[in-house]
Amino acid sequence: MSIKRKKIVIGFVTFIGLVILSLVIANTIAKNKLKNYIVNLPEHISLLYDDLDVSLLQGNITLKSPLLTVKGKTTNQINAQVKLSSLSIKDFSYWNYLFNDNLKFDHLNFDTPEVTYYHNPLADTDQGSESVFKNIKKTIYIKNLSVNKASVEVFNVKNDSVLLSTNNLDFTMSQIIVDNNLASSKLFDFKSSTLSTNNLKYQISKFENLSVDKFKIDNTRMTLSGFSLKTKYDKVALSNVITTERDHFELATPEIRIDNYDFKFDNTILSGFSTDKITFTKPDLTIYRDKLVADDLTQKDLYSTMLRSLNVNLDIKHINIVEGKIVYQEKVNQDKTAGQLTFSDFNASLDHISNTKLNPKKTEIKIDCNFMQSTPLRVDWSFDVNDPNDGFIFKANLGDLQADHLNQFMQPNLNLKLEGNLMQTLFTIDGNATTSNVDLKTKYTNFDIILLKENGNEKNKILSKIINIFVSKDSKDAKDNFRNSNTKTVERDNTKSIFNFVWKNAQAGLISAMAGDGKKDD
Repeated sequence: MSIKRKKIVIGFVTFIGLVILSLVIANTIAKNKLKNYIVNLPEHISLLYDDLDVSLLQGNITLKSPLLTVKGKTTNQINAQVKLSSLSIKDFSYWNYLFNDNLKFDHLNFDTPEVTYYHNPLADTDQGSESVFKNIKKTIYIKNLSVNKASVEVFNVKNDSVLLSTNNLDFTMSQIIVDNNLASSKLFDFKSSTLSTNNLKYQISKFENLSVDKFKIDNTRMTLSGFSLKTKYDKVALSNVITTERDHFELATPEIRIDNYDFKFDNTILSGFSTDKITFTKPDLTIYRDKLVADDLTQKDLYSTMLRSLNVNLDIKHINIVEGKIVYQEKVNQDKTAGQLTFSDFNASLDHISNTKLNPKKTEIKIDCNFMQSTPLRVDWSFDVNDPNDGFIFKANLGDLQADHLNQFMQPNLNLKLEGNLMQTLFTIDGNATTSNVDLKTKYTNFDIILLKENGNEKNKILSKIINIFVSKDSKDAKDNFRNSNTKTVERDNTKSIFNFVWKNAQAGLISAMAGDGKKDD
């Protein structure tokens, strides 16, 4: 080999050696800098780990078995703790870091994190989250972020109860940008995301718990499978812990699907929600009210007021309820079972559930179901959210009803029984937040009201005979066999719900039609 070639080979080998040595030194420096950075985190934040791998050549950084602990600055108590199998960064761009003053990497992966958070309702978490992002001075680009098989538990600091828990949480997000130059309403931006998790449990209040067997969400759809929202106490226990009446309820549905949704945020605070369609499949709802508990005399707003008063902009184009069931139970007497009303084969469509002024359309609710086993009931209900008087129109068409089907509610609650056949009842309520007018007509035969003695079983013959003097036994004497109501004004009790208002109107209309002359004034 010539001297010249030897020099070239020696120079090349020397160069390679220097490159390798430089990489080793650079790796060591980078590793030490990262270790030093971790050691010098703020006093209330600590990060422990088993090992740290750094590869400058590949742009990879891996923390093995890291444990992140965040404590309160004043209390020194643990606020949050995250334990992972590993945290890895892949394809970190040193060029962008050195020359463009930003952080850019291909993949950020959190492997099997176990997240524990202690929620303090007195702490301002929204401002805290906002400040974390605002304190980031460099622009961050992440091509792909992933969380694999996470578990999450959120505890209430006050009583150490579990507010939220879930497991097998998988999450991905792509093309993330964290930049202080983004619009003030955004903390960061991204292109797409997906999330799925199992066994989600959430304590929505001190009385109710929510659970979801499986929750999935992507850019266009949310699906909640095995959804339930239930009172956490049984019926007797609830009555013992409340001072005023409160519904005990159990809602379960195999699936809720939300299509083409969008959330709006003002920093970390939810400011708006919209969706094209929400579908509830076969929901089963049981509501129980113990009337032996003191009345709740607070003002009850109509739905139009509730929507108008929301602190978020809501725009739901359509809600669809498919093959549902509703059971309402009301206990009035201590020694009697609760009276019960049932609505089965419940199908409903709700359009324009919105409080945005950009949507001037009225909210429309259409219901088609069976009342008390087999009586067809159709409802057409509409109101204008932007009407300050809360005007509404409620129309109902009740089909052939055997009056004794109502006795499972009437007998234990009102101490009376009904006999006969309500062949058809139609009514329209034109009302607002305080008063209404009802236009009702009914066709019926062999109607009889049986008042009961105090024991609830024996007929009070004298009082039954007296009250039936004032009630027409059938509607055959009326035009088209329909007797009409002639009610004037029905006053709303604003300590009761809208459904109590509907009942008061129907009751007033029926009494007028049956006990009056069956004619409506022109």
